Amino acid sequence: MSKRLLLGALSVVVSGGLLVWLLTRIDLGRTATLLQGASWGWLVTALVLTCALPFTSVFRWLGVLRAQGIRLPFPLALRAVMMANVLNSFLPSKSGDIAKAAYLREHGGLAKGAGTVILERLVDLAVLGLLGLLGLLVNGTLWGLVAGVGLLGLVAVVFMAVLLLPLNKLPLPAKLKGTALDVRVVFKRWLAHPAAIAQTLAGSVLTWSLGGFTVFALASAVHTGLGLGFAYAIFPLAIIAGLVPVTVSGIGTRDAAFVALLSSQMSAEQATLVGIGYTFFGYWLLSLLSFPAVAYQVVAFLRGGRPVEARPQG
Repeated sequence: MSKRLLLGALSVVVSGGLLVWLLTRIDLGRTATLLQGASWGWLVTALVLTCALPFTSVFRWLGVLRAQGIRLPFPLALRAVMMANVLNSFLPSKSGDIAKAAYLREHGGLAKGAGTVILERLVDLAVLGLLGLLGLLVNGTLWGLVAGVGLLGLVAVVFMAVLLLPLNKLPLPAKLKGTALDVRVVFKRWLAHPAAIAQTLAGSVLTWSLGGFTVFALASAVHTGLGLGFAYAIFPLAIIAGLVPVTVSGIGTRDAAFVALLSSQMSAEQATLVGIGYTFFGYWLLSLLSFPAVAYQVVAFLRGGRPVEARPQG
């Protein structure tokens, strides 16, 4: 436990240190002026996009569950996604997504639930890579090529490892081997279900498109003149930086990546506002909007209640 507390404290220090470093590099007076002159229309657009994120995320996850023969009621899936959103604001590298896996532990076990989360995350990374390549084609930004090739290559390697490794011949502990085999079944069922593949991909494209457009909306709010193609080209790399497990929910690393990638297109003050603004809308505000779901679950637990359970398809 002491090790976990130490790592948690270190993550907080790194996040806080990076944010302080970013703020010391800019003119706070000019930043305040930019905020005062920000376009409310574009800020409201960013808010609307943020409110839509949980629904597209649920649609994406239900696509994976569809292939596993699991019927999860939309309200319950939405609650699980919202709980994950809140936890992801305090934990590194999307660790809060394990909350979604826990909802499926009575329908194939926690390993099966974790398999759906891993698969969903890999699809997300692949779509991020494709968006980066699209940004390259539209805007000629080489960062899109770096993100696209790197992410698609990583996803391909993981898929091949899950599907092709001779698990039965590897000297693995029985429990770990069983978990790996359960995850393989999740992947195979998904690949054999075209409708589930289409739904998962569509949900992922919608989710990341909303995120990319949020960056564009925030950049437009502070009058940067940033092109939509460039926003989508650099967006995947900034998100990847936020996945490095050295900060709280990517705070600091993701913001610094946005500033570095946007610095050629706008002032340091504008880039910092866009980077921190994305964290505010996509994580803090999203967590605040999702908090009622967590409160509901805590109250239900204290009262000894249980959520409506997912049902295997007949």
